[in-house]
Amino acid sequence: MGERDEPLPASREEADAATRAASEARITAWARKMADRVPTAWLVSGAGAVLLASTAAFGGLADVPVPKPPKLHAGEHYVGSDLDMSVVSAAIGGEVRGTGLSPAAGQRTLVVVLDVTNEFSKPRSASAKDVLKGVTVKDVAVQGFSADRTVDGSSASFLQPGVATRVRISWLVDADDVAPGDEIQVLLPDSTHFVGELFTRGDYWADIRTGAYVTVGVDELPAEDEVTS
Repeated sequence: MGERDEPLPASREEADAATRAASEARITAWARKMADRVPTAWLVSGAGAVLLASTAAFGGLADVPVPKPPKLHAGEHYVGSDLDMSVVSAAIGGEVRGTGLSPAAGQRTLVVVLDVTNEFSKPRSASAKDVLKGVTVKDVAVQGFSADRTVDGSSASFLQPGVATRVRISWLVDADDVAPGDEIQVLLPDSTHFVGELFTRGDYWADIRTGAYVTVGVDELPAEDEVTS
């Protein structure tokens, strides 16, 4: 009993476990060393690829619910495409003074009046599809386009930042499509603002879509607003 006890020999399982642990430690150290040499952007994109690959194995990423455009009435405000918009009224008539539109046989002029404020920090072109030209009418084929300020009849070429403006938008429509007493749904645009950095420069709006439906009654346009022959 006075002699020192000799260590018992390790079992095969314990020896294998020790070998694997040493091997994993060497691999982990090597991986950390190599990761330090890889650019961060590569790591981010690589992680994204791994994420997509792993989620694909389980059916992919879940779809994010897209909210339906709200249904509004005249006088209610909608903010979309960096614009605050409110439909005021709608009317139909013949050839309307100041629009530059000339109805052909079987056509009339549909006029929608709305208040709009450009909430972006720079002027916006009214004729852009993400601005006033993006306003249209559901289930009605409109032709032509005219936008002018009701205060003085001048063309609404640009909307200045933060300036509330009442505008008149006009189109040509088939006389059978819209009549006084009807209700129409005016579609207000929404879009996504981007800042170009590579192939495009400056601010632009894309992914143009319907932002809101506005129900409004259609009146007969006053005779004094029409061109008389």
